[in-house]
Amino acid sequence: MSTNHNGEEANLRPDKYILIPATAVLIAIIACSILFTEACEQFLKTTYAAFTHTTGTWYLWVTLLMILLSGYFIFSRYGEIKFGEADEKPEFNNYSWIAMMFCSGVAGAVMFWSIAEPLYNLAYPPMFAEPLSRQSYEWAMSYVLLHWGPVTWPWYMVTALPICYMFYKRKKPVLRISSAAEPVLGEKTNGGIGKAIEVFFIIGLMFSNAAVMGVSVPIVNHALAVTLGIEPSFTLELIILGISAVIFTASVSLGLKKGIKLLSDANVIIALLMVAFCFVTGPTVFIVDNFTSSFGHMLNNFFGMIFWTDPYTSGSFPQDWTIFYALWMASYGPFMGLFIARISRGRTVRQVVAMGLAGGIAGSYMIHAVFGGYTLFAQLNGIVDAVGVLNASGGPAALVSVLQSLPAGAVVLVGYCVFSTIFLATSVDSCAYVISCAATTKLTLGAEPTRGHRFYWAAVQAGLALAAITMGGLGPVRVFANFSGALMLIPIALVVVSWFKMVREDKALENICKESK
Repeated sequence: MSTNHNGEEANLRPDKYILIPATAVLIAIIACSILFTEACEQFLKTTYAAFTHTTGTWYLWVTLLMILLSGYFIFSRYGEIKFGEADEKPEFNNYSWIAMMFCSGVAGAVMFWSIAEPLYNLAYPPMFAEPLSRQSYEWAMSYVLLHWGPVTWPWYMVTALPICYMFYKRKKPVLRISSAAEPVLGEKTNGGIGKAIEVFFIIGLMFSNAAVMGVSVPIVNHALAVTLGIEPSFTLELIILGISAVIFTASVSLGLKKGIKLLSDANVIIALLMVAFCFVTGPTVFIVDNFTSSFGHMLNNFFGMIFWTDPYTSGSFPQDWTIFYALWMASYGPFMGLFIARISRGRTVRQVVAMGLAGGIAGSYMIHAVFGGYTLFAQLNGIVDAVGVLNASGGPAALVSVLQSLPAGAVVLVGYCVFSTIFLATSVDSCAYVISCAATTKLTLGAEPTRGHRFYWAAVQAGLALAAITMGGLGPVRVFANFSGALMLIPIALVVVSWFKMVREDKALENICKESK
């Protein structure tokens, strides 16, 4: 037991009805993936193809709904609702708040996809364009901006609002998805249904983060191997995973303010330095022109792009990319909602949504515009045949070939390794933090889950990442993300409906009008 500054007692023991079922399922998945790798990989690929072609389109409609809700919460009276007391100041400054949100929300995957996705779009272009044609170049960055902007961040911000409201306004002493859905679930929140939602949330989040780690570790493996002059290997991947484990172990020990916050602050600085270096030493004018043209192209074709499902041919671009991203970001929605809720005390709805969207999209666009723009320039001008490397050796090797072609390429590769490893550790740490919050019996304002509890979930997460790495390739990673996204849509729907119900029951909007008069 611990007591916060308001005299409330917290019960920081893990909830066994959540911890045990979630652990059993995850350990079974890890064991099967490692012991029966080929069978599991084939099963996942078959499941992925069937799922995305039968149900994936619905996630495109929900993505548009999240975009519309984000705008509504910014410009309506909902924007004035404050999470905390009327005179309470934000717990974290704007820079740290955006840095923690950004690092947790996109993790190390952002750097990989900023280079790999434009190359995939050139090699296997959307909208019936020919590979490496002028049309494929036009669509390449436009789809990147769609996926890492409107398709990503609204999922996070909308899901955070009901959790913030329940924790800071109604002062519900747990930080859980099921608690935010209490207005809809009623007494079932504390029963089997509520526990089941938390178990699904934990499994889904673990799968989603395993997808990030399954992408990040092989890339660092290739980058380090090239830098050290050795061959990429599974052993090196294990060493990288071990180094990440040391970093996130230290971060878990330090807690939220000294661990996750400091890692996030530092990694944003590293990211800004890498972006500035590539922007200044690379084709600056082309990068600016390419981003401007692609942004306009994306806006002009927004609805056609987000709703394109290619029903008339055997192509799979919408399923492999736009639907994949919608599911992946849905899978991260509850996690980011809980994490944003934990760091957003003292902020209003308008601040959370507007600053979250602006900071998240700006950071994503900055990285993609510079590194993605340089990638297209290098391919277009014959500096490196990155598409050829992609087809021959895969995405990690293609990324390394692009970074190597920059001035001081070896230094850039080292910087990327540091950047990606810290990003990975931040993602694991914040994921373990949020899951331990959800699995803690009673968490009051200002209290944190126990260190041992956070260590436990970090260790399980590393095991699932090992399973993803063992299977290898983007196929299993996509299935991990899609599976978790499918698990998360029901909890997201419940909390959003609960959000509207809570505000109406508490007459929050009427109170805002009275205060303004």
